[in-house]
Amino acid sequence: MKKTWIMALAVCAAVLFTACGKSAKNTESVSNTVAESTDPSSENTEEVSQEAPGNGEEFKILIGKVKKVGDNLEGMTVESGGKEINFDLIGAVVETSYALEPEVEVSVIYKGEISGSDASNAKPVLVLDGQQNMKVQEVAGSVIDQAMSTFTIKTESGEEIGFIKDNCEGLDTDVLGTATDDSNGSGAMVKVTYVTVTYDAGSKSNFPLRVEAAK
Repeated sequence: MKKTWIMALAVCAAVLFTACGKSAKNTESVSNTVAESTDPSSENTEEVSQEAPGNGEEFKILIGKVKKVGDNLEGMTVESGGKEINFDLIGAVVETSYALEPEVEVSVIYKGEISGSDASNAKPVLVLDGQQNMKVQEVAGSVIDQAMSTFTIKTESGEEIGFIKDNCEGLDTDVLGTATDDSNGSGAMVKVTYVTVTYDAGSKSNFPLRVEAAK
């Protein structure tokens, strides 16, 4: 009888040991699964573009905050997307409503490419007030008025759009034509690539990037 009890106890002990072993193994498996699913290195990450959308093939826009401005506005550092980017402003037009100084939001319109924080292959052409919804646009029409610092075109639909002359591409030629009447309109057909700035008071200004003869 005693022998029978000893054998029974031995069988129970074996069953309990096996159960404990399976529980530990399952816990380890679950633990490893959680660790793999929460490991940030297993997630796919993509670099966020620093360029705003636009339909101008050559001109691009970077929006950021000024961190540093060089002497005589020859250069500036802009923070965008967590990166500090140094721009050479020689030859660029600065048309901001606020003084260009640290913490001011700006839109930098440039040609070329920015790789990470390297802007050595980018050429800024225009620096304007920071506008999150700014985009490069194109419009065609006939020149109906031009003055020393502005010109106006009339589109095929009859809309009149005024632009600020800012030393953009094409304005050093006779693309706007010569006035034919007292209104200073030449009737020349042009295509304008431009961006628009909306100011705090609600007014808007259109800045041309390129003016060329319309085909």
